Amino acid sequence: MADVQIDDTDGVTGGNGALSSDDRSVVATFCFVDIAGYTALTDCHGERAAADLVDEFVRLVHAAVESRGKVQELSGDNAFLVFPDPAFAMLALDALYASIAKLPEFPLLRSGLHHGPSLFRMNRYFGSTINIAARASAHAEAGEIVCTAAAAQMLAAQNSTLFSIHPLGSFKLKNLPRRYELHRITLAQVARAIAIDPVCLMQVDTHLATADAWFDGKHYFFCSAKCSHRFSMTPSEFL
Repeated sequence: MADVQIDDTDGVTGGNGALSSDDRSVVATFCFVDIAGYTALTDCHGERAAADLVDEFVRLVHAAVESRGKVQELSGDNAFLVFPDPAFAMLALDALYASIAKLPEFPLLRSGLHHGPSLFRMNRYFGSTINIAARASAHAEAGEIVCTAAAAQMLAAQNSTLFSIHPLGSFKLKNLPRRYELHRITLAQVARAIAIDPVCLMQVDTHLATADAWFDGKHYFFCSAKCSHRFSMTPSEFL
């Protein structure tokens, strides 16, 4: 995989004094991706199925990010990714989300990204930019990508047909002092008839669902007879 080309300046001076020779001030796009509903999936289908899912997730992440950025860290069902700018991030996420959409009964992903400066030391990134990206991902629902205004402005300038950007409003992010404008990014992928199993939160192709049911005027689809049975016993638990 090619190295990510990012803006950096060696030996700059910060508020607490000069950085060491191993420190770099880095400007990049930081992105967090995780599997939506991973805990519910583990509960419904067991540890082995969850472990197999993570293995596939890791493989797909590496394939999508290759040549576009770098996989900084993988921990369970979470991936921390670094890109030169938001455009590269969107190319990788578009490839990743498209590959997930082709897999039967694979949960949807959720992502958050932010562009800005950070400190790079000993192959690790530090600073509020990373924290903001992580907090943005917490505001994403299954299948969504949420970014900050800084990233949205750069993406809007691309005039890309891969995605559209929609403002969500101003949010107070956890443990951060001020509010941030967040935006939802919608990928222009091939539309598929996808529903979310309310029990395990896996994506289900409505044409291939194992079972389905109507409850309170809404149509639900299930990946397995087990999930259908659990729902039928206590529907309110999963709504």
